[in-house]
Amino acid sequence: MKLNTEKTRLLLVDDHAIVRAGFRYLLESDADYDILEADSAEEACKVYGDYKPDAVIMDLMMPGMGGLEGLRHLNAKDRNAKILVLSMRDDLAYVTRATLAGATGYLTKRSAAEELVKAVNVVIKGQHYLSADICESNRNEPYVSEEDKIKGLTEREFEIFCLLAEGKTVTTISVDLHLSPKTVSNHRTRIMHKLKTSNIVELTHLAIRNGLVEA
Repeated sequence: MKLNTEKTRLLLVDDHAIVRAGFRYLLESDADYDILEADSAEEACKVYGDYKPDAVIMDLMMPGMGGLEGLRHLNAKDRNAKILVLSMRDDLAYVTRATLAGATGYLTKRSAAEELVKAVNVVIKGQHYLSADICESNRNEPYVSEEDKIKGLTEREFEIFCLLAEGKTVTTISVDLHLSPKTVSNHRTRIMHKLKTSNIVELTHLAIRNGLVEA
């Protein structure tokens, strides 16, 4: 019987070569990974389909498309993409935006070396990861998962949320639900505030990630 010895594939995305080299050294010190490097989100999107990484490790602050838009593009290519964000930013605004864009995990670049290894292993399994220093620095503003945000919607808000995510307009929803367009618009504003989304595209991606609508 032939054993499967295929290496775990990682796509490492950062615009600084010295940073990629450092992370590569840390990862290869832990396991025999197959690591492909990319210096931009655009390049990561180009190679993702052929390389088929088990996980992507990506910086947010990069020239060009940038990490957030890169997250959205990769998740559009593969809704099961496992992406660990590595960033200098530790505020929850960035964590939330990255999560809404499709990040599976979020780790600051100040984290200890062993935490990078731990985070990668967790994300590869499809589980979410948030670095310890983010939890500590934001302990008075606890992180709220997407699922909990959705559970915080009222029944009417949830109904309209799903219809918006399906691509229906305010006018169509108002006719279907026998509500005034103004009432639907007010619900939409509250929904987007509760879900921390800034536009319908982000709202739709959130619904897709949580299995509420088909991609």
